[in-house]
Amino acid sequence: MFYVESVLGAPGWEGGLLVLFFLAAALSSPLWAGLARRYGDKPVLLCAMVLAVSSFAYTLTLSEGDVILFAIVCVLSGASIGADLTLLPAMFAKRMSVIAPSGGQGFGLWSLVSKFTLAFAAVILLPMLAAYGFEPGADAQPQEGVWMLMVLYAGVPSLLKLVAIGLLVATRLEE
Repeated sequence: MFYVESVLGAPGWEGGLLVLFFLAAALSSPLWAGLARRYGDKPVLLCAMVLAVSSFAYTLTLSEGDVILFAIVCVLSGASIGADLTLLPAMFAKRMSVIAPSGGQGFGLWSLVSKFTLAFAAVILLPMLAAYGFEPGADAQPQEGVWMLMVLYAGVPSLLKLVAIGLLVATRLEE
């Protein structure tokens, strides 16, 4: 929401772009599952992760008025999330069935960690934005605040996804 309002200068578009993102995620899930059946989980997930980094990092180049370009980013990054939501749990379930056949606790831990990371991000990132003068909903934002918003919104997740790609490449997965 902050990015659309403060970087793209398009208040009111947040909801539609978010729906576009989630629709792309939902509609792409069967495609990712089919590709994984044909080519394997790991190579398909790696392709989706590269798509995520490429599309999301592109948002660092956008500026006011680039709503259509951001809509394309929403479709591409949403599709890559579709792979995350489809392939990662399937891969996790396969592994859990080998190491802990009655390991339902693993999915509980997965859920807890997912929720914790969102809360952790909010606790860390929102004060960082404030430290750079960014105020959600303000009519005018300082350039430093908008820059930090772009770094936190697109740069940091892209770097984290690159680390995840490296870890996935280095991890031996048994089929």
